Amino acid sequence: MQPTAWYRARIAIIGTVAGLVTMTGGAAVQADPDPHRADLQQALDAALDRVSAPGQGVQAVLLKEGRIVWSANRGMAIMNLHPPKRVDDSTMFNYGSFGKLVLGAYTLRQVELGKLNLDEPIAKYVGNEIAGANVVTIRMLLSHTAGYHNVYAAPETISLFAPGTEGAPIGTAPVHYDPNTPFTFEKLNAGIHEPDHPGTKFAYENTNYLVLYRVLVERLGGLDAVQRGITEFLAAAGAAEPEDGTQITQDRYAEHTLENMAHGYQPLDHDRGLQDYNTAYGAIGIPVDSMGYPFGDGAFGGTALGAAQVLDALFVRGALLQASTVAEMKKPTEQSLRTGMPYGLATMTNEFAGRTWKGHPGGFTGFTSTVYTDLGTGATLAVVTNRSGTDADSDQIWEELAKVYTSNSR
Repeated sequence: MQPTAWYRARIAIIGTVAGLVTMTGGAAVQADPDPHRADLQQALDAALDRVSAPGQGVQAVLLKEGRIVWSANRGMAIMNLHPPKRVDDSTMFNYGSFGKLVLGAYTLRQVELGKLNLDEPIAKYVGNEIAGANVVTIRMLLSHTAGYHNVYAAPETISLFAPGTEGAPIGTAPVHYDPNTPFTFEKLNAGIHEPDHPGTKFAYENTNYLVLYRVLVERLGGLDAVQRGITEFLAAAGAAEPEDGTQITQDRYAEHTLENMAHGYQPLDHDRGLQDYNTAYGAIGIPVDSMGYPFGDGAFGGTALGAAQVLDALFVRGALLQASTVAEMKKPTEQSLRTGMPYGLATMTNEFAGRTWKGHPGGFTGFTSTVYTDLGTGATLAVVTNRSGTDADSDQIWEELAKVYTSNSR
């Protein structure tokens, strides 16, 4: 399992993916009717109970060909309410960098439609607005080979973010961070500098997807057009109507999002308990850096089911992209193979429990996500949590569940 050092991810969609029949909490898919699943379901329940931290908010789902094989909720979505709010089917989590895969798939659809070119410099779409635009291509952005450095640690931008975003001590006073004033791309662009030897090496940097989202907005007619396009793109997988329940969103102001979004918790230094990122710096509602434009590296929030539906539609049912595009998306680049971290176009390879899985992990401000599809059996396992810094983040939980699945699958 690759470590979840893949932080930051955002984007918003209204509607579910692969909707068939409404279940509790708005998830519009059918349960798998196979009676032989009972032993597997019980084993997965026991594994989740065994590995989850006490009180930790967790959603997990195992999906196969559009049907739910197993799903479960554990712990608290929001701890500092009276009474605390428990996780249920409708609870939404910040996906972190799993959103890169969603944005990447949408970008590749625009390539299929002839609106973007993978291998032409992005200056064709953004002019000279962004450093390196005359050399960097969309393929480089998708594969983390553009050579950009970490915008969140740049002197021009580091003070815009809360402590802990890039390893600063959690719980200290932020310098200029304001969780209520929306970010603009111009603010982030101030920290984007000339890339280092574009196209020659793999270096996972969130900056690539900040730039990618900007390219989409400039090329496709503005932010509203891109957000509508993403909604329609995912609806092509079989989305239910919004009133049937939103599974993925980038709209942090929507009533459904505000009602259902969990809070993210991370441990304070020196064992001083947990920090609630949603309230620590005076956010009114959901902090502005949690999701949405310009944060193409982590624009989405949603449920475990929503995340699983995306991969099921993409890798199993072929509902989102042409087969040749999916094959290119899954193929690790030579640059990434040299680092030992196989990465294709917005997609990671995870060799685990004797299986080859494709997907993406993520995490941000207490939230963690791990979502992969077993290419051999077509099963997708998704885990999202709202507490980082424990022995039971989404990676650890996912691994325990994946072991149970592989040992019980036929």
